[in-house]
Amino acid sequence: MKIQHSSFKGELPIINARLLPENNAQVARNLYLRHGTLKAEQAPSSVAGLPNVSKPSTLYRYPNGNNGDGFWFAWGNSKRVSVVKSPLANDSWHRIYWTGDGEPKMAGIDIATSGTPPYPNSSYVLGVPSPNGSPTVEEPEGRVPLEDQPDTTLETSYVVTLISGYGEEGPPSEPSPAIARWDMVSDAPKGGDVTVSLPGIPSSASNIDIKRLYRVESSGIYQFVDDLEPGVGQYVDSIQSDSLGRALPSTEWDMPDPRMTGLTALPNGILAGYFENTLCFSEAYLPHAWPVGYQLAFSDDIVAIASTSAGLVVVTEGQPSLVSGSSPDAMAQIELDVPQSCIASRSLVDMGEYALYASPDGLIAAAGRDARVATREVLSREQWQAMKPGTIHAYRYDGRYLAFYEGGCFAFTPGEGIEFYDVQADAGYYDNLDDALYLIQGGAITGWGRGGSLTYRWRSGVHEVPPGAAGFTCAKVIARDYPVTLRLFADRYVIFEHEVSGPGMFRLPAGYTLSRDWEIEVEGRREVYSVQIATSPAELV
Repeated sequence: MKIQHSSFKGELPIINARLLPENNAQVARNLYLRHGTLKAEQAPSSVAGLPNVSKPSTLYRYPNGNNGDGFWFAWGNSKRVSVVKSPLANDSWHRIYWTGDGEPKMAGIDIATSGTPPYPNSSYVLGVPSPNGSPTVEEPEGRVPLEDQPDTTLETSYVVTLISGYGEEGPPSEPSPAIARWDMVSDAPKGGDVTVSLPGIPSSASNIDIKRLYRVESSGIYQFVDDLEPGVGQYVDSIQSDSLGRALPSTEWDMPDPRMTGLTALPNGILAGYFENTLCFSEAYLPHAWPVGYQLAFSDDIVAIASTSAGLVVVTEGQPSLVSGSSPDAMAQIELDVPQSCIASRSLVDMGEYALYASPDGLIAAAGRDARVATREVLSREQWQAMKPGTIHAYRYDGRYLAFYEGGCFAFTPGEGIEFYDVQADAGYYDNLDDALYLIQGGAITGWGRGGSLTYRWRSGVHEVPPGAAGFTCAKVIARDYPVTLRLFADRYVIFEHEVSGPGMFRLPAGYTLSRDWEIEVEGRREVYSVQIATSPAELV
């Protein structure tokens, strides 16, 4: 009789140790099992000093600029900051946008990394406000009376928009009162021009570069008149009607709600965020413009959002939903049929075709229009709750859901069990640019898997052998390198512990032929391909 393990898998804690599938484990700790062997996971290793931030809770790596290693951004004091890069191609300012640190903010690399760390050092409020008040209009001195005005006289009105230093245009002011004007051609009577008094700029708008004037005529469309310096207070409009420019584009380009958080990038240059039970979308490729008309309301307050290939997964204090659409003005929401709230905003992770998040009963996989408890066959509700899932912050890395919680870390892949690690972190950031996971640990930024090998431990399920039917006399461990430690349990007690130094057979202690329950445990840092125990040497491979 022989017991052999040569295709190692993770834990299924919900299943009794006697009923585990052949190669699943009671204990799988500090292991990288993607290749089926017992291979040690590499410990995190320091890659940078941590910026001087009190109780750091969010990390981001800014990849642009002259610094080849990028810039580390960090936020502290339990702030849950969401950061996205500019969706614009060839953005010369290399802008980023973030929420969770007061009002939504943005900055280019020159602003964000000015001065000394911690970064971001400076920023602007996201969005462009409308001016203070509306323009007013006056007839010029010497205007001819009404009865002498030409047939080409039109009733006109004006609005003003503000333009940021990044070329972003805000929503228009309220319109001015209507006034009569006409083009000043050679045979026109005197006084067709209009004097426009321009509204002021809000004190909070620190990045305004231009006041832009529009007027409306018979077409009913406001058209471009002129760009003016921000300090200009009055303008004489003498622009001919056929010289007016493009139509006003920003009628509904509102600033984002100051409460908005959870900023997320979607396809087609759209950004999304939320506040309370309201989901918000930006104009495509205009991250400063957030029309109120694009907002969607949900039955429960939103906890987090994640963009997947199937659409935007929205998890709430009630049921999750899927929102999809190619345009921000045509988004459709579908409530997913799983009554599972999200209990940790940082647990929601885009896994590609689906998203995973922590609920009271386990990890929920939301894929397309379906959602289910993905850990139902791995962890019981009681086992899950014992892990304090409300403390989870998680990341997609190497195809796995890698989660940190109060007490440790685990990796989960649907259908493959769960592995645990003796690693803790306060926060993390997955960097697509170099396919690396960075963590905040103590006073340093560390890189997952960049250090030395962790000491792993893998323990098999219980193998039941009828008492007296066999006496295991020998064993063999095939490994890439040695030493590794083998432990043998009989009826729950360690009966043998041996440091294996090579691939050859070695003897087991006699006297355990009446034992029923056998378990095999391997511990070490070297990669193990197989482990065998047998009743005779001839049975060993």
